[in-house]
Amino acid sequence: MTVLGLETSTAVCSVSFYREGAVPIERSVRESHIHSEKLLTMLQELARVANVQLREIDGVAVSIGPGSFTGLRIGLSTAKGLSFALDKKLTAVPTFDAVAEAVRQELASVQRLAVVIDAKRDEYYRAIYQRTADGLSMKPMQEVSVSSLDALSKELDEETLIVTDVPAMVKGVVGAARSIEDVHPFCRGSVIAALGAQQLRRGETADVVALEPFYLKDFVVKSPASRPIRNAGGA
Repeated sequence: MTVLGLETSTAVCSVSFYREGAVPIERSVRESHIHSEKLLTMLQELARVANVQLREIDGVAVSIGPGSFTGLRIGLSTAKGLSFALDKKLTAVPTFDAVAEAVRQELASVQRLAVVIDAKRDEYYRAIYQRTADGLSMKPMQEVSVSSLDALSKELDEETLIVTDVPAMVKGVVGAARSIEDVHPFCRGSVIAALGAQQLRRGETADVVALEPFYLKDFVVKSPASRPIRNAGGA
């Protein structure tokens, strides 16, 4: 099975091919507001280097959120376009599950993990994971939700690793003694592709037309007159 993975939920833009029995090949760049410009170019370069013909892949996996409203839209629209044009299956991978899996693979000592992403306006997307007894996966302890940093800091013990896109801000609230890592190195197209392949094997496919990003909260757009306009689709 060959699956294309797209990760655009943060400042990281990452693409990868999962191929059974092969070492993952990945291209990533970390820079805000370049996803629309770089994503297809990176994909074309990756396909050339990996010697993969897009028409031969078995499916497309996309990071579905929560995260950057614009990044999620760009990733999903690209995934939908490829799925439709190539007549390939599409599957949506929860962003925080993929981050937790990347942490599990890279940091063997981590048993408990909190993924915390800035949702703006003093709110944060958050989820907590626990490594399973066999060490082969990270089990979500709760559904992804939105809360303040103050509320989150009261829930976490000192053994919990926090991975976040705003480490300095989180450290200022929860305390410098807490273990905190930058989330961006764990936002990887290769993990999205591998988890997507697992989902496709289980028959977990998405409706190409109906699938929407997992925004979790409304995005507030300010008009020229500074009147807030609520838009669940984001901007």
